[in-house]
Amino acid sequence: MNRYLKKPIQNIAVFFLILIGLKNLFAALPLVFARKLGHFYMNLISPRAIAMHQVLSLCLGILILMLAIRTYKRVRMAWIIQMITLVATITLQIVHYHSLTVPIALIEFFVLGVLGCSYRDFDRKSDRITVAKAFGFISVSVFIVLTNATVGLFLMKDNILGIHDMYDAIVNSVSLLIFMNRNVLAISGKIGMIYGDSLIAINWICIISSAFLLLKPLVYNPIEDRHDKDRVRRLVLKFGQNPMSYLSLEADKKYFFGEKADGVCSYKVVKNVFVVCGDIICDKKDGLLFLSEILSFCNQNNYSILFLNITETFLSLYKMAGFGVSKYGEDACIKLSDYNLEGGKVAKVRAAINHANNAGISVYEYKPLKEKNHEIEHEIQEISEEWLAKKTGNEMVFMLGGVGLDDPLDRRYFYASDKEGNMLGFVVFLPYDSGMGYLADVTRRKNNAPQGVLEKIIYEAFMKMREEGVIWGNMGLSPLYNVAEKDKATITEKLFAYIYDNMSHGYDFKALNHAKSKYAPTDWMPRYLAYSPTPFSPSYAYAIVRAQVDKGLAKLVISELGK
Repeated sequence: MNRYLKKPIQNIAVFFLILIGLKNLFAALPLVFARKLGHFYMNLISPRAIAMHQVLSLCLGILILMLAIRTYKRVRMAWIIQMITLVATITLQIVHYHSLTVPIALIEFFVLGVLGCSYRDFDRKSDRITVAKAFGFISVSVFIVLTNATVGLFLMKDNILGIHDMYDAIVNSVSLLIFMNRNVLAISGKIGMIYGDSLIAINWICIISSAFLLLKPLVYNPIEDRHDKDRVRRLVLKFGQNPMSYLSLEADKKYFFGEKADGVCSYKVVKNVFVVCGDIICDKKDGLLFLSEILSFCNQNNYSILFLNITETFLSLYKMAGFGVSKYGEDACIKLSDYNLEGGKVAKVRAAINHANNAGISVYEYKPLKEKNHEIEHEIQEISEEWLAKKTGNEMVFMLGGVGLDDPLDRRYFYASDKEGNMLGFVVFLPYDSGMGYLADVTRRKNNAPQGVLEKIIYEAFMKMREEGVIWGNMGLSPLYNVAEKDKATITEKLFAYIYDNMSHGYDFKALNHAKSKYAPTDWMPRYLAYSPTPFSPSYAYAIVRAQVDKGLAKLVISELGK
């Protein structure tokens, strides 16, 4: 088949699958009672089989539509089930011949032929974890339902014609559950019908639920054991030049490992957009090879790709690969060798630290891997809970980390206490660029903490790191800041600039920038988005927000529209 015609023909076949599914749903409607459609409906199915056929058509219609969606996404398991289903439906069309058998069978033969000739293109794997669950679920559910039906029919054998022993009960149970032949019950009264309908409903709910699990596409390479997590950590510490790199170790991330190149990227999928946290994490010389693996994976799975908050390290590589690039904001970076509290730009921080010093506040580093202190960790937990309780906006995820005391790894914890030893606040720092930089990721304090607690923690932590040879302190991203400072700003960058200036109710970009600017960063380092295919579309905008706002997205949008 010509490669330029192959995909459109496959999509036509999928369209016919949708029509077949809709045809089954149509046949499930009680159209026999409509005068105009009754005659047409009676030509499709014999009157004796109407009740059974309607339920069966409903279930098959739902199943075929599910299969059609996954077949369009080139899921291998959907292709396998679809081929089996088509063979079965064509056989049933021939056995139960009616006036529309020929055209329907021809359509099904066409779909079967197209799918059969292009089987290699349906290579998207299902998630093997959900496949295992699906097979386990369907095996257990079918066993339970079939056993229940068999035992029930056997116990009622005196009231049911044709059942004399357990073998008859099993045969009639299969006929009832799979083919929905309620005639095997031959029970008078509503109780028998309710019993049969209940068994049928439970059985098909189990089948469709299992199909849903079977058809779930593979969207990540899950971390299965400590060895895999150690592999991610090794790559992050060795190649993670982006301040976001260490966030790959957070529990909300999914992972793509390179097969040809030693690399990893952390991501989540939002509406078929493969959203990557920061840059690819690999040796720079392997960047092109690893990026090509990601592109191939996303191509196979029909994903768009969005790299969120990337540095200039791989920028030329993304552009060379055909990605669109837009400035996304700037990181507030401090070159520690040049930093001090002198001058007017840092006056607010200096005044805040002086206030904390006068209040007798001291800063300490907590090293949980060296010596566990449950009292300190309890205070950190209490401050976190208090901070989260007072937070009125939407808590950000994905590009922000957690406290991580359950598995500290390479995080560094600095906290401040008053004269009585009560903890007032803490900051969690994440390493990047082989430990030459640290990002102030989590910053929290008590509601009644004196002015200057966080400023004193951050300053003293950075000064200690400077003594250790650390080059960069990082206050994090100022999103959408200074994105359209040039005349050649793109439409996307102008849109970001407008959002920065005019939409700050749900997330105050200017206030965040002001909080970082008061530290007088020595360098504002640009950060970008890279996306493929181009141009930048609403799906990317939605993915940016949805990836970071896990809950309350509708509330955020409504609050902005209502301003």
